[in-house]
Amino acid sequence: MGDIVDRILIVLARVTSKFAVWYRWPFPVSDAIIIGHRAILRQNNLYDTEVSPVPPPPAGDFDIQSFRTADGSYNDLAQPWMGRAGARFGRNMPLALTYGETAPALYEPNPRLVSSRLLARDKFVPVPHLNVLAAAWIQFMVHDWLSHGTNDRANPHFFPVPEGDDWPGGMMEVLRTKPDPQPAGAANRPAAYTNTETHWWDASQIYGSTLDRQILIRTEPDKRAFDEAGNFVADPGNIRSDGKIPLDENGLLPPDPTSKFERQELTGVNGNWWIGLSVLHTLFTREHNSIVDRLKIDFPKQSGEWLFQKARLVNAALIAKIHTVEWTPALMNSPSGRFGMRGNFFGLLGEEFLRAYGRIGDGDMLSGIPGSRKEDYTAPYAMTEEFVASYRLHSLIPDGFSFRSHEDDRSLFDCDLKDVFNNKSRDVYQRASLLDIAYSLGTSHPGALVLHNYPNALRRLDKRADDNVFIDLAAVDVLRDRERGVPRYCEFRRQINAPVPKSFEELTNDETWRRELKEVYSSVEQVDLLVGTLAESNAKNGSPPGFGFSDTVFRIFVLMASRRLKSDRFFAEDYRPEIYTPAGFDWIEQNSFGTVLQRHLPELAPDFAVVRNVFFPWTKAVR
Repeated sequence: MGDIVDRILIVLARVTSKFAVWYRWPFPVSDAIIIGHRAILRQNNLYDTEVSPVPPPPAGDFDIQSFRTADGSYNDLAQPWMGRAGARFGRNMPLALTYGETAPALYEPNPRLVSSRLLARDKFVPVPHLNVLAAAWIQFMVHDWLSHGTNDRANPHFFPVPEGDDWPGGMMEVLRTKPDPQPAGAANRPAAYTNTETHWWDASQIYGSTLDRQILIRTEPDKRAFDEAGNFVADPGNIRSDGKIPLDENGLLPPDPTSKFERQELTGVNGNWWIGLSVLHTLFTREHNSIVDRLKIDFPKQSGEWLFQKARLVNAALIAKIHTVEWTPALMNSPSGRFGMRGNFFGLLGEEFLRAYGRIGDGDMLSGIPGSRKEDYTAPYAMTEEFVASYRLHSLIPDGFSFRSHEDDRSLFDCDLKDVFNNKSRDVYQRASLLDIAYSLGTSHPGALVLHNYPNALRRLDKRADDNVFIDLAAVDVLRDRERGVPRYCEFRRQINAPVPKSFEELTNDETWRRELKEVYSSVEQVDLLVGTLAESNAKNGSPPGFGFSDTVFRIFVLMASRRLKSDRFFAEDYRPEIYTPAGFDWIEQNSFGTVLQRHLPELAPDFAVVRNVFFPWTKAVR
């Protein structure tokens, strides 16, 4: 039955696209078209890059059926390597189109010119209907899903900056992404890159993607052991015995003894750290410990290891639910967007029907993906390079922050973006409480995903200040897509069955942007993916009304957002009380981001009590 419906919706999507883009059709026809586009993408836009699958580690006595492994192996019991840390990124484009660009085209137009002329923030353009927690949340998610790891220091990219640019030394150096070595007989294949994090939606940003990191997080500071070289010695015998994650005396994350930054907070992933990430990691580490307390009531004789692993399962699923039914509808703030994304979790019949009558069959259309049959479609599951490229959302970050009292909204202090990065986040806690910080982020706006709105603080970011080495993250974003073989904007849209602009006039309605694009690019076909997604604004190819990001990004999102659930057995057929426990399953079903905030920061409840979505701006305190 599901295959027949898919075929019907594929025809609908193909026919309607000849007349108008999907969001120009009335609701709910537009949602049917979206599902049809997703079916097309599932057939045509999933490609495997593995040549020799990464071998899984020994299973030992770990209960792989009931728990998530630290490195993501054994999620798929038949293909235990799939999705584990160290497995390659997949592709959403035919492999023949994914060869990385080479010089001179690699540097044309100059990435620094693109950054300076098209991306640099002229004046902060906010998103009025979102708060900064929405910007922090997506980085919180990205750190769970992906990282290319340490770059290759050999043979860096080295190119001159445009004439008149004040970049130190007049040349820009960018380390290359380290490719995965090709096995014998595969030297002519496109370069592929490995993910140092697990590919699964498993909260690895909190728990880590290696067993050693997980043990470090679970070990009390006074029980940590180090070798003569200063490396942490992972001893399972030293982990906290009650299944909880240690916090400091103030309920905050403790310092990371392995970080190069003094006072950097300890968690699974703490790179590119800032105060927004700190708040979310703190909240969901506390949430883990609360889940442990709840499970202890029903299972008082279970070990701390069992409690930890079950709480991780529950916490990860709650985070995935929040992203699917709260964060995503906040970014896609239209009837089609809200209904479609909630449908991923609850199905077309809706949450109320699901709660009252249960699932209808094992498909995902009527009753949602959680609890449906697992499916990988046309390739083994993996995060993809095109998905990485679509989530270059740095423009969401403001240039500065105003921290205010949660009690009466009075100003405490203002600071720049650089003042809340890395270990400096601990300085913020010295001047404002967690309550004040969360309140301030909840009542402030992120930046819009448009041209000329990339934070300038990220365009001259210290990497090795002692060596006078900096990076322009905007230029790096552009260069990375070219280097990793992500097609440029027009070809990207061509390959995802989306309308392709034939000119700059079809790309954007903004006359100034058209002129600037023509000054930088020789043709619309040369426009980089990031630039195109920020520029598209016309009736044919533009951002859907109410959406915080472009139609191009949305199409990849439609494919990959549901796939992250559908390919993961803990969200598919193993999403059931027998695996999560009845108490854990009920915790996921009954909770939301709002209840997490109420549990750990109850004083803030009046500030978001009347907002429809907690990622919308909160009411400013007048108490």
